Amino acid sequence: MSLRLLSCLAFGLILAGIGANPGRAVDYEPADAIKAAVTSAAEARITVSRDGKTEIEVGDIDSRLHFAVCPSLDVSIPNVDAPALTAKVSCAQPPWTLYVPVHVRAWGQAVVAAANLAPGARLTASDMTLARVDVFATNGAYFTDPAQAEGKILRANIRAGAPILASLLDLPVLVRRGQSVLLSLSDASMNIKTNVVAMEDGREGDSILIENPDSKKTMRATVSDAGTVVIHFGATN
Repeated sequence: MSLRLLSCLAFGLILAGIGANPGRAVDYEPADAIKAAVTSAAEARITVSRDGKTEIEVGDIDSRLHFAVCPSLDVSIPNVDAPALTAKVSCAQPPWTLYVPVHVRAWGQAVVAAANLAPGARLTASDMTLARVDVFATNGAYFTDPAQAEGKILRANIRAGAPILASLLDLPVLVRRGQSVLLSLSDASMNIKTNVVAMEDGREGDSILIENPDSKKTMRATVSDAGTVVIHFGATN
């Protein structure tokens, strides 16, 4: 048998072998395993909401992407509490890296508007109610008790069912410019009260300019209540 014929027969056997046994397929890390690793890492890192109802949703992994099986997945979650995060999933050997979106919902009881409310409204108990909201999506400090917001003034429109946030509220104006107000001057041993004129508007805790109507002397005092300001000797106003 010639060398050429032997070569042809050998090549034919190789082709036949490939057709019969295509060889061992490459193993890929299952997408479900990657998502499970991200979920586990997120649950360990993310702060649980006040009533313990936190939901973590891991985004889908593109089915067109394939990553070799990893003996030890490493998942890194940003050290922040936010509704949208990105998890970094990596493998040291074989080396590969994948970024996976994570959405977090933290459900809790919060004070919400009982009806549509307009700017300038002074909140009353009937304006508010409690409802289950995603507190991670509120983008601001929220209240858990209507008493915390009662009496405060709205800065903006709030639709029914929306959380009432601290950033949307102002304290009411207790003293108006030109108003005659009661000034209380005190220290550890005495307390003197007299009437003065407010030179500025003021909310509780504001330091405003006041004037003695007789001497025309001005000074600063702290608004303490409606129509009342105080000066504590030894304190800075």
